[in-house]
Amino acid sequence: MKKIFLLLGICTLSFYQSQTNRFIYELQFKADTDQEYRKALMNLDISPKSVKFYDKNFADYDSINKSSSMGNSHFSTRTDQVIERQPNSFKNNWYRDFFEYFVIKTNDEMKWKLLSDTQTYNGYTLQKATTDFGGRQWTAWFSKEIDIQEGPYKFRGLPGLIFIIEDDKKEFIYKLVKNIKLPETYNTKDFVETHYGKAALPISNEKFNKYVEDTYSDPVRMFSNGVKNGGSTFGKETVESLEELNKKKAMLQKGIKSRYIYIEKDKAPKFENN
Repeated sequence: MKKIFLLLGICTLSFYQSQTNRFIYELQFKADTDQEYRKALMNLDISPKSVKFYDKNFADYDSINKSSSMGNSHFSTRTDQVIERQPNSFKNNWYRDFFEYFVIKTNDEMKWKLLSDTQTYNGYTLQKATTDFGGRQWTAWFSKEIDIQEGPYKFRGLPGLIFIIEDDKKEFIYKLVKNIKLPETYNTKDFVETHYGKAALPISNEKFNKYVEDTYSDPVRMFSNGVKNGGSTFGKETVESLEELNKKKAMLQKGIKSRYIYIEKDKAPKFENN
């Protein structure tokens, strides 16, 4: 079978040059088995000095901004999976967009169990491996034909590129669908290292969760100044009084609770029951 990925130019020497090898994954994810899948395309950019994983729409909007005189289109992550690390490292910068922009430093070393099972995927021979991470059990399929020990999100450390990975409940499924080689290191400073100029605030996961939980407990507080200054917009509605805003509390809480499906269950915020 003809291989669909243009990977012939990827080798050790590539990493002494300035290009970016971009691997595009299709991500399907949902909160539980009864829900429909959300879908997103994700970029894994591997450059000489960095590995970055983020929603593909960031790069799409970035291209639009660079080609347009207006240059003001913004995008916010739909996945909460904006990651930056150095090559061959399990130490990640995890960028979190939740009203403010934050960065959490994490050490995510994984212990993999290599299995003898294999399958063929678009002409590549893949080998099976398993690991426990983030409160979930994961199965990965990687190829030794691609000598890159990386994969989507924080997953890495196998003796080859990860093509497919999913948790045991199939709530998160990643599949490699495309590879692009860019001639230069791709600049992500507007949407990874910062959020369109808004610097990332260093924070621990515990403090980030408390911030999210506090916002959920009293979401009205965040929007009260906007109401006092002429009104805040929610969808197609404009709220012009604090009384009206208080009536929106349940709607706001639902939006906060469902904004992200947390891939690392053991690091997720805990919301009060109402």
